[in-house]
Amino acid sequence: MAYIRQPSFLEQLSEHERQMLGQFCPPRAFEPGEVLFHQGDPCLSLFILIEGQVKLLKLGSGSQERIVYVAGGGDLLGINFLSPDATHTTTAICLSRVIICPVEKSQLIQVSKELPNVPLRLAQVLAERVSQLEGQLEASAAPAAYRLGRAFAWLAQRFSVPDFSPWRELPMELRQEDLAAMCGTTRVTVTNTLGELRNLGLVEGTRGRYRVNLQALERWLEGFGELA
Repeated sequence: MAYIRQPSFLEQLSEHERQMLGQFCPPRAFEPGEVLFHQGDPCLSLFILIEGQVKLLKLGSGSQERIVYVAGGGDLLGINFLSPDATHTTTAICLSRVIICPVEKSQLIQVSKELPNVPLRLAQVLAERVSQLEGQLEASAAPAAYRLGRAFAWLAQRFSVPDFSPWRELPMELRQEDLAAMCGTTRVTVTNTLGELRNLGLVEGTRGRYRVNLQALERWLEGFGELA
């Protein structure tokens, strides 16, 4: 699978580096539903997501929303903040209680002097993000069932807590509209496809709360060939 979780930015830093980064750039907390930034806003800071989940939306024609990514702990938002006159290309909305560490340009210069390993790890994570986006683009023409199954598999890989059960709980609320936006399809198609996945014993739940039979879903996705 193209979306198997990579070590997060924070996981690649030492405890000392994480503590020092928190001193340079004090964390801030946000509640579910709060907006971190809107598409088109000036991008003045890099946001290091310490905990929680954030959905990134892009507005298309007719103000139609599309979820391009669900960020979790250790992910980076506003990665183009160093570009002159940079603006946010998405809108970021908190799916849960979120703690972020905002890093302004001037602070990054200070961090680079004091913690030279941090910008190197930052570059590594950005390269991994490019690979993830390439995987998304490759799967964009796949059947809707594949795209929805792939989205569930990635969410389970990225955010669920493994236990002895084959089922993984998704620790966030996702409406069918959200799933449709993630997969580039319609709510009606998601409703029908969810029924198929439930009948196959791959996904359970409704009304925004889901759990995934991850290993079975991954085997099912492999049956589509080399699309993933």
